[in-house]
Amino acid sequence: MDFFLTTDTSGARVGELASELRHILYPEIEKKYSGIDAKIGIVIRCLPNSYNRRSFTRYLNVKNDLTIDFCVSLEEYKNLYKIEQKFELGKILLEWLNKGLSNKNFLKNNPSLNVKDFINDIENWGKEKGWFVDEVDYSQELEF
Repeated sequence: MDFFLTTDTSGARVGELASELRHILYPEIEKKYSGIDAKIGIVIRCLPNSYNRRSFTRYLNVKNDLTIDFCVSLEEYKNLYKIEQKFELGKILLEWLNKGLSNKNFLKNNPSLNVKDFINDIENWGKEKGWFVDEVDYSQELEF
């Protein structure tokens, strides 16, 4: 499987957090899902509300390529501590991942991918490194 996670950000800690998550997920996905002939790309945007950027998912049958592109508000995220940004980013990433992977054409063209297991794996790999937790741990160092 070709999997990528990238950002387009005007600030906050979203780029840094996405990089952290990328380093957690890439080796695991490559190891476990190398036999899947699909492409999944996630783009996380943290932009000013004035950009009116819309979030979307798109699947291209010809390339077996699923794009999940979502935007979070720079105005909201810049006022959150880093650990709060991580918490919120983790929640919305899983929401959009579920939404994208429910695409009927993607599912039809990738019958060997167990989507539920894939999402569970992502959650578990992330949880091992402090991602996708149930609540913010305010005992950590609070930095913006």
